Amino acid sequence: MTMNTNDLIDSLSKDLDPVQPLPRPGKRAAAWLFGAIAYLAVVVLGFSSFGQAMDGVDRGFLQTQLIGVAAGILAAVAAFASVIPGYSKRVLIWPAIATFAWLAVFLYASLSNGPQPDVLAASHEWVCVAVILVGGAPLVAALAVMLRRGAPLNPMLTALLGALAVGLLANFGACISRPHPENAVTLAWHGGALIALAFACIAGSRFVLNWGSRQNTKRG
Repeated sequence: MTMNTNDLIDSLSKDLDPVQPLPRPGKRAAAWLFGAIAYLAVVVLGFSSFGQAMDGVDRGFLQTQLIGVAAGILAAVAAFASVIPGYSKRVLIWPAIATFAWLAVFLYASLSNGPQPDVLAASHEWVCVAVILVGGAPLVAALAVMLRRGAPLNPMLTALLGALAVGLLANFGACISRPHPENAVTLAWHGGALIALAFACIAGSRFVLNWGSRQNTKRG
């Protein structure tokens, strides 16, 4: 029996569930960011009141942290864009620039402070590391659930962008809740926590954001 093209199309299109397109990456990022900011505000206030959190935070330190927040927001938008097939690679430029700017400002501030402190002796920094890694875990989980609704064709890149988004926002919360007088200490400990978070997310991306495995599971 010969089937013409129209009949073939009709047979393939029967009983298909309607597909609801995802909102634009900016809208999805805004929804996640709203929840992330609310969550981090609760975490920060759990360590100190708002007045105590802002006490001792000088303008230069705050400006540096705001650059990090901007980089985190841009990374979140880029993460959601990266799960859209055919997305513009230009969306990756801005979070990269903002992250390098944040690091450059921190390095400059650290080197201009004169003699460097013993960063390994700052054992109190473990609290901030916990805020970034443990406190950031729910944000990573929520972000992963939202990213899986797209098509993460490059899971490692998506995971890296997600880690930057979570890590830089959590870093801001940690710095506000426990102001740091030494930039070198902050850069060493918080930077180390960000690197650890990035490696953990990239390592888990093959299981959580593996698009090929997800498609095979759906077919099975």
